[in-house]
Amino acid sequence: MRRRDGSIRRRTIALTLAITGAIAAACAGSDTESVQIPPFGDAPTATTDRDDETAVDASPTSTTDPTTTTSTTTTLPATTTSTTTTTTTLPPTTTSTTTTTTTVDIPPPTGPPPCPPTGRPVWEIRPPSDLPAPPLPDDWTTEEIGISGAGRQIIGLVRRVPDATRQVMVIGGIHGNEPAGPPSARAMVDADIPDDTELWLIPDLNPDGTLAGPRCNGSGVDLNRNFSWDWRPSTGGPGPLSEPEPQAITALIERERPDLVVWIHQPLDYVSAVGQTPDVYESAWSFGSGLPIRPDVTQHGGGESWTWFEAGIPSILVEIDGWDATQEIVDAQVRGLEAVLRVVQPLASSVRQPAGQ
Repeated sequence: MRRRDGSIRRRTIALTLAITGAIAAACAGSDTESVQIPPFGDAPTATTDRDDETAVDASPTSTTDPTTTTSTTTTLPATTTSTTTTTTTLPPTTTSTTTTTTTVDIPPPTGPPPCPPTGRPVWEIRPPSDLPAPPLPDDWTTEEIGISGAGRQIIGLVRRVPDATRQVMVIGGIHGNEPAGPPSARAMVDADIPDDTELWLIPDLNPDGTLAGPRCNGSGVDLNRNFSWDWRPSTGGPGPLSEPEPQAITALIERERPDLVVWIHQPLDYVSAVGQTPDVYESAWSFGSGLPIRPDVTQHGGGESWTWFEAGIPSILVEIDGWDATQEIVDAQVRGLEAVLRVVQPLASSVRQPAGQ
């Protein structure tokens, strides 16, 4: 049994050696190709000694073993990295500068410029009064005394008396945002007027301002600072009497030379005789209207001050209480006029100031 086992072992060893030799001889006669090992995961790897254009399929032969042994080399697909570069050619940038001049016709402002925006009530915009004007009585006529800066008529209402011994003039609407002045002056056509008295009413000296609602006229000038007495450039516009409205009323006053001129304003609640105007006039208006008396008021560039200090004609300043324009306020001013008409006297040489003094 041992001899047989040894014989078998010897034959097994010999067979193993023969196979090993045959394999060695076959490998010695074949071309060898490097095989790329697939990378782990998705990580890229480089290919070594590999011609991407030729696949190798070698069939080695053995000189010691008549048996043809075919050796197959597995060629794994090469990792091919393809980079595509796209070049976009943009057209050259052309900068074209074209200058176009367009002329735009801007329409002129339709209303007066604002007065100084100080925030005080005196500068606020207010609409005109909607109180109806009474019909003009038969013994009254109208007269254009001037034209406003915007081309509106400044109208005077006059009750002519052929043999009048006294003449009184009442002016309202100097400031466009004082709505009680125009209806008060218009309503005076129905006042109780003595037969020998001629009466002039100018309800609206500043029609442009009254229509739009600011204090100033259509040029933005405060008319009661534009008169020539103590005129000041800080508040009086481009120059003394530069505005057509003060020009018109001063020309009328100089032409007619009334015995008394009444200027209606608001809202300061008083009546004052200006300069050396007889105090009886302020007392009478106060009695009729209920307004308190404030003596000796003057205003630089003001119409009421110009009337006395330059034209030499008695003048009173009426300041209605508050900013309203009610029928009660209007009726009170009519009563004030009726009271003063009873006391006004024709100017005597001892009272009248020479013009220009």
